Amino acid sequence: MNTTSVRDLDGLHLDVAIIGGGINGASAAQHFSAAGYRVLVVDQGDFADGASSRSSRLLHCGLRHLATGANFWSSLLHPDRLLRSMGTVRADMVARDEIVRSIPGRVKAMNFCLPIYEDDQYAPWHMDAAFSALRLMSPAGVPLEYRRYHPDKLDQVPVASWLRDRGKLRSVAVFREYLFDWPERIALDALFDAQRMGALVHNYTRVEKLERVAPEGHWHLALRATGGAGAVAGETAQVTAGIVLNLTGAWVDDVIGATGQNARPKCTGMKGIHIAVRLPDAFAGWGVFAYNSIGEPLYCLPWRGFHYIGLTRTPFDGELASVIASDQEIDWLIAESNRCLPRLALSRSDILYTWAGVNPLTHDAGDPMGSREIKIHGPGADGPSGIFTLTGGAIMTHRRVAGRLLRKVSKQIAPSGAAQKLRFDPDPGDIGSDGARLIAGEHSVSVAEVLRCARDEQPATLSDLIMRRLGLGWDNDQGLALARPVAEVAAPVLQWSDARIEAEVSAFEAHLQAARRRPGVP
Repeated sequence: MNTTSVRDLDGLHLDVAIIGGGINGASAAQHFSAAGYRVLVVDQGDFADGASSRSSRLLHCGLRHLATGANFWSSLLHPDRLLRSMGTVRADMVARDEIVRSIPGRVKAMNFCLPIYEDDQYAPWHMDAAFSALRLMSPAGVPLEYRRYHPDKLDQVPVASWLRDRGKLRSVAVFREYLFDWPERIALDALFDAQRMGALVHNYTRVEKLERVAPEGHWHLALRATGGAGAVAGETAQVTAGIVLNLTGAWVDDVIGATGQNARPKCTGMKGIHIAVRLPDAFAGWGVFAYNSIGEPLYCLPWRGFHYIGLTRTPFDGELASVIASDQEIDWLIAESNRCLPRLALSRSDILYTWAGVNPLTHDAGDPMGSREIKIHGPGADGPSGIFTLTGGAIMTHRRVAGRLLRKVSKQIAPSGAAQKLRFDPDPGDIGSDGARLIAGEHSVSVAEVLRCARDEQPATLSDLIMRRLGLGWDNDQGLALARPVAEVAAPVLQWSDARIEAEVSAFEAHLQAARRRPGVP
């Protein structure tokens, strides 16, 4: 656990200050700490509470970058974009292999099926070619287990009978894919491994001011605590850093603006929503990759005994902290789900919960929907000197992004300490035992894990514990059955009174009703 409050940071000099404690900030902190850099990580809210916790949670092979839903041949007219897409596919395949092999307990495998219709722009041979290309990107990687079923063999695909227009199906492609279980936990594992190696890690800490007194001098960061575990809201500190990493996702342009630099936009925020539903038993362990009515991917993904469906893609420039799924967006996604899987006949009453987030894509003047290119905007004409800004950094490529950042920074400053060995898979001794458990119906959690998270991982609220550290908020009841038991176990560690327990439970319930809202049922 951090031994310093925000006030205790005052006057410190860091090699690298990382703004943003999502998956990319966490991974960068881990890699830089292992390389010997003295690191500070701050996040204005809780760790991994932004885009990292609101994605499709899909550890995908990169197929979507080949099968974009656009005209199959149109990419040939834009060879520069095609080359960028192939680079992204390669990065996805390598990242998929690395993550599955290094943290197998944090991912879940599924069968992913993709129907191919007579009127699709993609013929079956296109899909065969795409998977051959994917395999070439990482020949010795984790198997894709690609197979394609002809219409007379669809009895071997349990979900095939639920697909639309069975008479128009030319084939169903099936391959092995993975889901993160859950990305917030992966970010936290990385952050606290960085802390083990000496990094200073602070959530609920805002950068109030960011300035450089001399052109080649250090960056000065004015910090203010907004709450957090053991912190006093309003505490301030002034620190300096040789390099600043702007890894704040959809907030990157705001951070650059705080420096006074009038730089061109780096990020295009794209809002996406998901709906969680319970599907028939035939869907157990199976996902569906289809295309919606506007030619974009629609994912139906298995998750803890139910499924979630997404996503939407709409430009977003509103208040990032309060993004939610609207009734209109939910209705659209229900209609698209019923178009692809008409026998489901989903309605608003089937929604268990929803979530929404903003994907921080790379700004592209030629594409109002942004680019999926992972880009590190470096010092100079592209941004203030001494600051590196990331856009387009997906969850699955977080380690490769951290490696790229490390190589760029190492050319400017050397680490002040000795290298250490990072670890991706948590030490079994750090994980709660299988002893006493809190049980509520079909839901349970280790008492030891609740205590460990409360003691070592800086939760400030019950939502921090349930949503990100314990992952209970992603169950079908969103952790409601265990909310009070978890609060009561954690209370002595977090010094919560009975009144505070009541307030935390109420606040958690209110959070779910607002941020994870169900639509009104007519």
